[in-house]
Amino acid sequence: MPHEVDVVVIGGGLLGSALSYYLSIQGVEVLLLERGELNREASGTNAGSFHFQIALHQLTANSSEAEEARLFGEVKLQLDAARLWAELEKELSADLGVHTTGGLMVAETKEELQVLRDKQRIEEMAGLETHVLTGSEMLDFAPYLSNSLSGIAYCPQEGHANPLIVGPIYAARAYENGAQVRTHCPVESIEIMGTSVPHRFAVRTPSGIIRCRRIVDAAGAWTSEVSSMVGLRLPMGLEGLHVNVTEPHEHFLNPMVQHIGKRLTLKQTSNDTFIIGGGWPARRENYPTRYSNYWDSAAGNIAIAVRVLPILKEVKLVRTWAGIWAYTKDFAPIVGESAIIPGFHVAMAPTGFTLGPMVAKLLAESMTSRSPNRLIPAAYSTDRGM
Repeated sequence: MPHEVDVVVIGGGLLGSALSYYLSIQGVEVLLLERGELNREASGTNAGSFHFQIALHQLTANSSEAEEARLFGEVKLQLDAARLWAELEKELSADLGVHTTGGLMVAETKEELQVLRDKQRIEEMAGLETHVLTGSEMLDFAPYLSNSLSGIAYCPQEGHANPLIVGPIYAARAYENGAQVRTHCPVESIEIMGTSVPHRFAVRTPSGIIRCRRIVDAAGAWTSEVSSMVGLRLPMGLEGLHVNVTEPHEHFLNPMVQHIGKRLTLKQTSNDTFIIGGGWPARRENYPTRYSNYWDSAAGNIAIAVRVLPILKEVKLVRTWAGIWAYTKDFAPIVGESAIIPGFHVAMAPTGFTLGPMVAKLLAESMTSRSPNRLIPAAYSTDRGM
């Protein structure tokens, strides 16, 4: 364990690993600390989907200009993420399982169809291509969908990648660029040494104390816990997520499928199984126990999936698991340096797999820029919950 480094990144999930990579290619001295194994928590237990369209969790009952401006900004960030994902396999020289298959957002009622039309207007203004289809046009485009649907929105840029691979590849490339990586090394406490000393922080671990100039809290679902070590309160919430996987079936579904009014994500993988999720709750457990599943979540999630894709009645469910979703109260990322605790940075995104690489790159650019405050929107402020 080194005694002194420039930057300590706390959290070996997708965001922490990606940030370590983007800092390392700029020549920054980085130490990545993970209390367990890399990519073991939320980063490795999600469905790996790219969510570029405005989704259910982003919507509120408010239809004000301020709300539209918020959604416009979120779509712009999601579009930046789409561009990054499109080039990521080439940049990292690895097969990450990236497939741009397009994505369908389905509606079952007239009211939900109107939401599809309303969000399409905002997406179009932000530069994201989406198309709303109804009736025979919808069924000609996606004949496997239920004919009871009121309509769909199609986004050609959506798709998925393999969540088991992306984070570890980022960590491997960071290591190759000189970053140090330590697993099974939990952070026990953080002491603030002062702003006038070269190394502002002392990070205590079971393997020793590391002094550093800067810290990045990229602990995913435990971001709030780590930030509380220096007295910061982050506007975060935490939920368990239920995910299902089926037996293989003859391949016919290429686009990812989501629901605008109910919790559903659905896709068929390269090995012909279906992964069905969408944010149904799982039972919260204290670390290191894994989150566990509710039967009601399995039944409810599958019921909606069968309504949307009737052929699933013929397919057996073979496995379920629980992941973790960390989100912010305003659904905006938390990114950047705290003005209250100089040198302490946070990197957290509520749609962590889709936005993780983009948020990591944004923060790395800020940390290596002479004008860092110009790069990160004020809405992402680390101190906004204080």
